[in-house]
Amino acid sequence: MAYLSYLGLRLIFSKSGGHVGVANQGRSKKSLFWQGFITSAANPKAVIFFAALFPQFINPSEPLLHQFAILSATYLIMDAVFLFSYGKSAEWVSTKLKSSARQYLGKVSGSFLIGAEVLLGLKEVDANL
Repeated sequence: MAYLSYLGLRLIFSKSGGHVGVANQGRSKKSLFWQGFITSAANPKAVIFFAALFPQFINPSEPLLHQFAILSATYLIMDAVFLFSYGKSAEWVSTKLKSSARQYLGKVSGSFLIGAEVLLGLKEVDANL
């Protein structure tokens, strides 16, 4: 949870208008892709999502591999279109914002991250009672 505060404080005190994640500059698109893939594949929520979603669309009397291939391809295409659109939209908005607006947005975003950490901390306290 302290990581949320760290990120929030970095955004609040950043002079670059919230552009604190420049560690990816100079890395190849392939290495960034594999980093994202491994992060997503290791997410236990994804396993639960697919375990709950796929059985609803599987016909046990038909070949399973073919059905899984169609479901997987459909999901990957939809996810790629969504993430590409989301990324391009964020890039477009970022280029339109003035430096002062970027700094303000960074401070608001940082405050939300710190607030999320506080709420998570309170939730853990309630769960232990």
